[in-house]
Amino acid sequence: MVRAVYSHGGKRTSRLVLGPGIGRDTAVVRLGKRLVVLTADPVTGATKHIGEHSVHINANDIAATGAKPVWYMCTLLLPPGTREKTLARIMSGIDRASRSLGVTIAGGHTEVTRGLDRPLIAGFMIGEIEGRVLSSANMRIGDWILMTKTAGIEGTAILASEYSERLRRIKRETVRKAQSFAKHISIVEEAMSISKIAGVHALHDPTEGGVLNGLWELAEASGLGIEVWADRIPVATETSKICSELHLDPLKLMSSGCLLAAVAPDSVGRVMNALRNREVMVSEVGRVTPRKKGRFLLKEGKKLNLVAVPQDELYRLY
Repeated sequence: MVRAVYSHGGKRTSRLVLGPGIGRDTAVVRLGKRLVVLTADPVTGATKHIGEHSVHINANDIAATGAKPVWYMCTLLLPPGTREKTLARIMSGIDRASRSLGVTIAGGHTEVTRGLDRPLIAGFMIGEIEGRVLSSANMRIGDWILMTKTAGIEGTAILASEYSERLRRIKRETVRKAQSFAKHISIVEEAMSISKIAGVHALHDPTEGGVLNGLWELAEASGLGIEVWADRIPVATETSKICSELHLDPLKLMSSGCLLAAVAPDSVGRVMNALRNREVMVSEVGRVTPRKKGRFLLKEGKKLNLVAVPQDELYRLY
């Protein structure tokens, strides 16, 4: 990845404030006296609600820098024979999600593309920021790692919607509730609510590879060590039951909907109170250490190495 991607950056410019890197989901550029945040993210693992998902996952990346999501565009690729109502349903989802976040749809591109068996959408979003820029590279030794909500939120919603026929041994009520997790994949409000608190050093929206990959990305971006307490990472009952049925690891399952925050020890209480006042569940799941102490996971009394997750659990079912 480093050799094949990050070594090709085009023309160099001092206007690029924050460029590409592992664990960095956004870029920050200077336009005149203002800073804007850019991000691009596709939806490839789902066929339902892809319009909503596209808006939310891109807005999440913007908000994790402390910026406000403002402008959205996308490229929408459709298989031959796609009916108009399918396109209208996707666009309606984009519209609803954008309105809920106060985001304007600025444009995009739509085409029918041979070789596809499902619609694919690649979103692009711009955010505006005032004040400091939060980066996943800004963790500091001694920071506590906080996590909101539960692991595998987005992946649970996709599994319950796309693979319901494989979940016949699970109660229909459980599957229906898991499908409703799609309504909870935005972290914009919680990220914005804590981004200005002194002592919040880094925010990260874990997506592919789940919470464990998100934690590894934070450590890699910052060049630091990390100690993760796996038994403290909350997993919803619905996620646990579905993952157990499909033999998947919920901690490695696509996790848009939860937010990771690296926070100075004396600010942890303020951050947790701010989140709980918004009725957002928050847990302490780790701490940042010097790089020489390594990156590891404490799970059921065992000490395991924390490494990059090569493939999200969702894609094991393809």
